[in-house]
Amino acid sequence: MQRPISRIVRNWFAWLMAMVLVGSLAVWFITRPTLPSRILIGTAVRGGQYHEEGLRIAEALERRTGRDAEVVETSGSEENAEKLRGGEIDVAIVQAGSVSLQGLAIVTPLHRDVVHVIVRKAPDDGSPPIRSFSDLAGRDVIVGKQGSGMRRSATDVLEHYNLLGEVTLSGTHFTELLKDPDQKHAAAIVTTGVENGDLRLVLETGDFDLLPLDALALDKRYRHFEYYEIPSQLWPPVPTRTVPTVAASALVVVRENASSRLVNLLLDSIFEDSLPEYFSTLFSPQEARSLTPARLHPMTRKYHDPFGRYGVLHTVLEGLAAGKELLFALGAAIYLVWDRWRRIKERESQRQIKEQKSRLDTYLEQTLEIERAQMDVFDPTQLQRFLDDVTDIKLKALSRLTHEDLRGDRTFAIFLMQCANLISKIQLKIINCTK
Repeated sequence: MQRPISRIVRNWFAWLMAMVLVGSLAVWFITRPTLPSRILIGTAVRGGQYHEEGLRIAEALERRTGRDAEVVETSGSEENAEKLRGGEIDVAIVQAGSVSLQGLAIVTPLHRDVVHVIVRKAPDDGSPPIRSFSDLAGRDVIVGKQGSGMRRSATDVLEHYNLLGEVTLSGTHFTELLKDPDQKHAAAIVTTGVENGDLRLVLETGDFDLLPLDALALDKRYRHFEYYEIPSQLWPPVPTRTVPTVAASALVVVRENASSRLVNLLLDSIFEDSLPEYFSTLFSPQEARSLTPARLHPMTRKYHDPFGRYGVLHTVLEGLAAGKELLFALGAAIYLVWDRWRRIKERESQRQIKEQKSRLDTYLEQTLEIERAQMDVFDPTQLQRFLDDVTDIKLKALSRLTHEDLRGDRTFAIFLMQCANLISKIQLKIINCTK
């Protein structure tokens, strides 16, 4: 009874391990860090800082992965977020506070997007120069494309000065200030990094100035803004003095379920590649870590961990954690292979025992036939033949019936005793017949 119960338990455990193996492999396959075949990065219009940074990040990713990385031009933050959630792109740069981050995760803050209120120094139409925000009332102001972070910042600033309904909002690019012979556009509210090439192109003409903002008030009123000062002569001859303003962070974002491998590659491409050589205002890893924005991707937290990132033990443990399903599956596979091998060996052993028992029964029957045949025989020569036959059967059994389980069987002991008794009996008859 014990053997069938043990076999049932072993069979049940083997099935359980097989299911664990299949489940672990499935979990590992589904959750393993993977990369898109082509990495698409949503930026903004060509010529802007988002677009230029996106190009450099794409180049770094291609070098690191050997896969194509492509910049997708968009209207700005809102379109980027929508495309990212819809799976049309894999990475995006958005302006903090301009879009909802629901379903998204921040890889890192990238740089400060500074609010620049650009006004004409001396309008040709005879209108008075714009020296304060109240002078914008009734004028046409460029605020950026619909859905861009630039437009969102501009409306926040205009709302703060109660001018949102008092100005005409223009959705053209701010470089239109240079292509405006009639000076239709009186000003532009531009939120971008100070290294934006188009911004430099406009301000270095010397035809425009920057209005100061109530920066401290805006900093307190809007969570995504922080106080910032534009230094004088940043774009000689503009500005002629330090200009207080506000800035928001440009963020690199991905979907919440983006693989940790993609996020790690992005961080390496931004902080450990040549990106800081091209953009001096890029946040350093220390600055990015200190900002600690909400909805930060878990891989970013590990990346900036000053103790864990470079620790060998941490790296090993992180690798084990990432591949735990695969390791568990490997353990299950090893057990199943061992169990299969054990079962094959067990079946082979049972087959050998069965075969040798059949032979043993044959040898027993042969010795019984000899014992019956010798009972009425008293001729020494014939008895000697019987003795040789019994001895031959015994030697065959000892040489062929080698399985240790059979050697310990009671039937084998009876056979040996049978052979010994029969040999003694025949030898005794031979002695008596030769006297």
